[in-house]
Amino acid sequence: MVTQWDSLIAVVSFFIGIVIGYVSQKYTICFISPLKKFLLSPRLLYYQLRANINEFLDESVYPSAIFGSLVALFVLTFLGYQSKQPYLTIGRIVVGFTGALLFGYSSASAGGCPLHLHWKAGEGDKNAWSYLLGFYLGIVYFYLFLEGLVLELIR
Repeated sequence: MVTQWDSLIAVVSFFIGIVIGYVSQKYTICFISPLKKFLLSPRLLYYQLRANINEFLDESVYPSAIFGSLVALFVLTFLGYQSKQPYLTIGRIVVGFTGALLFGYSSASAGGCPLHLHWKAGEGDKNAWSYLLGFYLGIVYFYLFLEGLVLELIR
């Protein structure tokens, strides 16, 4: 049975999604671009830091990535999220590292993070649509077939 709180949460989530989508498309937010620029061309970072601070803030995506991470931290803290550090096993380290490498490689080769590709798809980019189709099919595949295997590996 749907309660009044469930309806309110759905409406608030919808409007938050609209705001995040508008802001990310308006300001072309992407969280992998700073890392891609840093790893592929470290000279670019050097020249950006040598320029005056206004040019660095205007032309760089590093401040927006840092700001977005801090906002996420504050929102999660405000919502009551507490980090409970589980014990680390070799399985958890291997699964986490492998997942991070695969996700990072696929995002960098696709041209940006999933947020970036969502607004690119909203602009009509067919490559972004194909990436997102694979992204969501991969999520479904994981939960249907691989979740039990991963849970066994991390124990």
